[in-house]
Amino acid sequence: MAKYIIKRILLALLVLFGVSIILYFLLRMMPINYVMEKFLPQINQGNMTWEDLGRIMKLYGFDLVMFKDENGTMLGEVNNSFGSIFTGYWQWLWNFIRGDMGQSFKYNEPVNEIIASKMGVSFGISFVSLIFQVIIAIPLGIKCACNQYGKFDYITTVLFMTLTAFPSFFLGNMVIKWFAEDLGWFPSGRLDSGLGLTGIAGFGDMIWHLILPMFVLTILSIGSLMRYTRTNTLEVLNADYIRTARAKGLSEGKVVYKHVFRNTLIPLVTVLASTLPMLFGGAMITETIFNIDGIGKVAYDALKEGDIPLAMCYNMFIAMLTVIGTLLADLMYAVVDPRVKLSN
Repeated sequence: MAKYIIKRILLALLVLFGVSIILYFLLRMMPINYVMEKFLPQINQGNMTWEDLGRIMKLYGFDLVMFKDENGTMLGEVNNSFGSIFTGYWQWLWNFIRGDMGQSFKYNEPVNEIIASKMGVSFGISFVSLIFQVIIAIPLGIKCACNQYGKFDYITTVLFMTLTAFPSFFLGNMVIKWFAEDLGWFPSGRLDSGLGLTGIAGFGDMIWHLILPMFVLTILSIGSLMRYTRTNTLEVLNADYIRTARAKGLSEGKVVYKHVFRNTLIPLVTVLASTLPMLFGGAMITETIFNIDGIGKVAYDALKEGDIPLAMCYNMFIAMLTVIGTLLADLMYAVVDPRVKLSN
């Protein structure tokens, strides 16, 4: 086991190294640059020269190429040549290895502090949504399997698989339109009413604002877990020991909930172990639609404006969680099913 874990960790480091290279090159090739967008108006107003901007760009890890147009006017553009990007990447990587995540261009704060402060909100929303997803999807999947090709199976499968196919921005906007604007039952966004409530009242106000986004996240996730549960339950129902249990005269309830359900959970544990990126990474689109100040929305806003330090750190954070979740899924499978042996 120890040798297996060490081997997987070394492989994970190699994967993360490759991911970081791809991410940095893609971010540098984006058609927007935060530093240029911020200081270009000052150049146009005559408050700064291109030489001044070049010195500022170097402080931010960029290389500015200055040239004159046909009229002799000085202009500049970010140098996105392979050599310039490669140099910037190694500078970022060296700082990242030393634990220096950099300073966010947009928020002007250390990146690690931004992620740490915004992660709690996203984790809370995602965790509660995951609990509801499990509570709803697993019983539905088992019920559908026990009534294979029946009306309940067809109706439930079509309904939730259709909902799963909805884009999150579409369902989110529809929910806001129906329940917030038309009916007025729930607030349409934010984390609170802005009344400065504290204690139990403040907590209740926050929960009231989070009902709709948690509903959207839960509804969009039920279909896939339900189908996975249904498929695995059908495999267990057709096993020889289930037919033996029925032949011994056990009631259908005992067969399903004592034997089938227990063995159905084995592959489900591995699926749930791989949800780490979703729990800690936030739901970028959903948080943006509902204007929730979580890590997903913050990263989305940073990405739109070319905030490379924050975008890089956030995506590397998600990549690391994905690798850890995959490793945990493998280990959990061996724990819940003694028949499985992890080979080196």
